[in-house]
Amino acid sequence: MITARIEDYLEELFLLESTGRSVTVTDLAERLKITKGTVTATIQKLVELELVNHERYGTLHLTEVGRKKGMIVFRRHEGFRAFFHELLGLDRDRSSDMACSMEHYVDNTTEERLYALLEYFRKARAEHQPWVDEIFLAIERPILLVPVPLTLCEANSAGVILRLTADEPLRKKLIDLGFIPGVEIKLTEKEIKKEIFTCKIGKNTIELSLNEAATIWIQQAAKN
Repeated sequence: MITARIEDYLEELFLLESTGRSVTVTDLAERLKITKGTVTATIQKLVELELVNHERYGTLHLTEVGRKKGMIVFRRHEGFRAFFHELLGLDRDRSSDMACSMEHYVDNTTEERLYALLEYFRKARAEHQPWVDEIFLAIERPILLVPVPLTLCEANSAGVILRLTADEPLRKKLIDLGFIPGVEIKLTEKEIKKEIFTCKIGKNTIELSLNEAATIWIQQAAKN
């Protein structure tokens, strides 16, 4: 089985190989910042999987299969790194760290669409399309994109109800009280010890229990 850790080894071997130098266990240990003993044990697994050729105390060489797999992992890393850096505007180091976390969990279709999106974006930026600048302005705005249950909102926070996750008959009760998706809501008071959440919808002030408030998900308004 090829694990994420094994893929890391293949990627580093591929990168070292691409420099034109002979690769040793010491080189790989330095790149991965782990002990030579740990590298040696993992290399033995790679040899058993026919991904690496390694003569005792000799240099390491990727097999054809190992080289192709290493290139795939490297390519996916570069794709995600570019996505986070070029599209989301994150710095290079952070983008690379995020890419390392995600490069092992994508399939071919996701990879192809990721690169298609990158190419579309790069072409638009080269053509100075106005929407490119609009994207960067939009992602810098302090908007809470992820809806949260009312129980996690702070007192005096406002927003719009997005959905109800309550089962019947509680769902019907909440709707009858006015908790309907699309309606504006304000959490005026939050009594944690008593587990009471006081809300205002329109002119109505309503007290909810913890179990009731937990089923009301809202999109919070941006803070000024």
